[in-house]
Amino acid sequence: MHFRNLTDNDTGSSNVKTVFSCCAGEVIPLERLSNDVFSSMILGDGFGVRPSSGKFTAPAAGVVKDVSGSGCDVTIKTEDNLIMIVSIGIDSSADKLNVQCRVCPGERVTTSSVLWELADNETDITAAVVVTNCLTSPSFNIRYGRIKQAETPVMTIMV
Repeated sequence: MHFRNLTDNDTGSSNVKTVFSCCAGEVIPLERLSNDVFSSMILGDGFGVRPSSGKFTAPAAGVVKDVSGSGCDVTIKTEDNLIMIVSIGIDSSADKLNVQCRVCPGERVTTSSVLWELADNETDITAAVVVTNCLTSPSFNIRYGRIKQAETPVMTIMV
């Protein structure tokens, strides 16, 4: 297990926000995803997860702002104005996934809210959690490695 840190001079007055894993499995750097949009970090920073189960939950509490037409991408805005994109099917063709998103725009979610639930035989995919506006934060940390359950803290952001 290792961490990635981006830290400026911290005054100690920042408020720490936590982003949780969307599923159990192996948390990996975005750069290891095959999708260039995520691996180039053009949308923001975050992490990928190689799931060990088919249950995916929201990485933070907030309001669903958008669900893609394919149902494979959900945008969440937290009360602290962090904007997150959660996406599944990164390393496989999303068109081949039989995905039904369980949330709708305008719906309030918590870290226990299920976004997707796939059959166990469909877990040969990768998920991504990207905070689109975290690069404006003075510092953030990401914890990589195996996690045993969703709702495990993975990323902290100083705001």
